[in-house]
Formats: sequence, C-alpha cells, structure tokens
Amino acid sequence: MRVLMLSYEYPPEVVGGLGAAVSGLARALARQGDHVHVVSASSAGDSEHELLDGVMVSRVARSAFPEGLDPYGGGGDTGFLRIAMEANFGLASRGVLEATRERPYDIIHAHDWHSAFAAKSLKHALKIPLAFTIHSTEHGRNRGIHSDLQRYIHEIEWMATYEAWRVICCSDYMSDELRRIFSLPQDKIDVIPNGVDQVIMPDQDFVSGMKCRYARPEDFLVFYIGRLVYEKGVHVLLSSIPKIMEEVRNTKFVIAGDGYYADVLREKAQRLGIEDHVVFTGRISDRERDALYVAADVAVFPSLYEPFGIVALEGMVRGTPVVVSDTGGLSEVVRHEETGLKVYPGDSDSLGWGIKRVLLDESLRTRLSENGPKEVKERFNWDRVADLTREVYRRISSEARGVPW
Repeated sequence: MRVLMLSYEYPPEVVGGLGAAVSGLARALARQGDHVHVVSASSAGDSEHELLDGVMVSRVARSAFPEGLDPYGGGGDTGFLRIAMEANFGLASRGVLEATRERPYDIIHAHDWHSAFAAKSLKHALKIPLAFTIHSTEHGRNRGIHSDLQRYIHEIEWMATYEAWRVICCSDYMSDELRRIFSLPQDKIDVIPNGVDQVIMPDQDFVSGMKCRYARPEDFLVFYIGRLVYEKGVHVLLSSIPKIMEEVRNTKFVIAGDGYYADVLREKAQRLGIEDHVVFTGRISDRERDALYVAADVAVFPSLYEPFGIVALEGMVRGTPVVVSDTGGLSEVVRHEETGLKVYPGDSDSLGWGIKRVLLDESLRTRLSENGPKEVKERFNWDRVADLTREVYRRISSEARGVPW
C-alpha cells in the first residue's frame, strides 16, 4: 500500500503521545513493505523529504506555540487557532506536491483535528479516500464544550469524522465517546490500540546516576511523565503524597514534563509542604526518561481523561510497576493486580492506597514487573497494530473502487 500520512508532529519534534503513535505505526508499516510518506508540521521550518527508519518524512513550517499553551486542547485564543490553520495550509500544499511526484497514493491517513482541513482538501483534490484517526476529543479533554474556541475545534473533529471513509480510535472507551458526541455510526469505527516499541534497557550505571540525581539509593522512587495539564490528574497525585509519606517516609516523587498547569502544580506542592519530596524536572530526554522508568519503583498515571495511555505501556515494557486511574483507555490497557493496579480517578485516597500497596509489597512489585513486558509484547506491539491498520486500508480501497467521486 502507498500511504500519505498527515500529522501535526513527528519525531524528533514531539509534544505528546501523538508523535510517538504516528511514528510507531508509520515505521511498522514501512518495515512490513508499505510505502509511507508522512507530511508533518514543524516549528523548525520547511525541510526536504528525508528517509527515517524506512519512512519518507516531509516537514512544513508552522509558528511555535507560546510557552505554556497546550496544543492538544482549546486552552488558548485565536492565536492558537491561527497557528493550527497555518499548519493546515502547509500540510495541504506540501501534500499535493508529494502526492503528485510519483504514482498515486492508495490512502490518505490523517491524525487528529490539527490536520483535518488539509486532509479534506487533499481527499477531494486528489480523489484519494481518507482514513482518520482521532486520538482524543476536545469534548473529552475539557469535560464538555465551554467556549467558542472549543466548540470550533469540536466541529472540526466532527467534520473530519464525516469526511473520513473510516474512523480509527485507540480504545472501546473512545469508540463509545465518538458515537455519543458525534453521533458516529458504530459500523464506521475501527478500534485499534496503540503500540510501544520493544526497548533496549539503558546502561545500569546511567540508571543509578539518574536515581541519585533525585533520591538516595535507599529511597523509593515514584515517577510520572506526561503533559502537565489538568486532565492528566497530577494534582491528584500531589494530594496523595502526604498520605503516602505517613507510612513510607523514604519516598521521592519525580514529575517530568511541562504544560500550562505546571505553575499551579508547583504552588500546590508548596502549600502541601511536600516540596522537599517532589521534583519537577520539566521536559527530559528520551534517555533520561528510559532510565527513570527503570529506576522507579512505581510509575503512576492518575489521568481524569485518557483515550489510551501509551505512557503506561512505556512503563510496563520496561518492567516498571504501574498504578493508573481506572478510566478511559487505561482501564483497557492494564489488568488489575496482574499487569498493574487500577484506582478510582480523581480520588487521592485511592491513588495513595495504590502507590503504597506497590511500594510495601515486594511480591506484588515482582509480579507486576514480570507480567508487564509479556503483556506489551503480546497485545501492544507495533507490528500487530500495523496489520490491523492495513486491513482497514484494504477495506477502504476495495470499497472506494466501486464508488464514483
């Protein structure tokens, strides 16, 4: 298959889970013999197409988002929307250029609302059917639609689901959400989970050095990584820390990532008097992330809204016990007491219980550490995801041949 893929981000420029998901799928499809050309927006400007891990990648210029603004949601103003529309113009014009260089593409596959207008334009201009993956929704991120900007993004998402031949989402939870908020027919939706790369474990000396940067050798280490935005529930984690410290004093908490909620979280840590036990690292490198996963006694993801939760898989594949909110895609990724612990979302007492349970029960930590990598290898490998996605492509191509434009 020849696939033209559109994405707001692509490694090494990654804001959140979208870039990792698009990259993992694209590389797996290319590895299995498909021709995949990703056109992505980049704050670094336009660049000639290049071959990365078998994937042809072209980048088009967009402005940088202001510091602290979450590009996944509608938390900004009209300037935020202007940058997203600027990216769409670039994606559309570059998409036409790349699509007409050689023989036609079989499928256009767009990801999330940031590329929706470009995807619609290319679909009609090139007469190539469109698959659309929606990784999260504006309604879900904001627990409803509360502003004109959010409503506009919500309508863009609906438009993309309408224009698409088929809509792909990452969990049954998301499938239910799409049917509920967009009145999308069930038979137009394909549920395909995200995957995670099998990893090479980091050097043990580097792991030890990373732990010593934030904790003493004898301390427990609790690790969170992700965007610092309200729906990720980091404020719930902070509220649980005083309860945890009552029983497990020798515990340090490392919170990695950035986002518009960072200052609020730092202020909350100060108010709770736990700033000596919590380190906000800001954005960290992949190597540092991998080492902290391995060094951690538990990785915690207390999301209030989570369509999938690829970070949980990143912990599990490295043998890190995970504690997650029993919500959204996280509920489908983690099997309670087998590959991780699930706790009530938004409940600091429940979260504190889960973290203490893992820290104080060595046999449980061992069981979760052993089961996690096996689960990821069997259920969430990118080759399996690519196989399922290719079946969707083939169905679309077959049906589209019999329908006049």
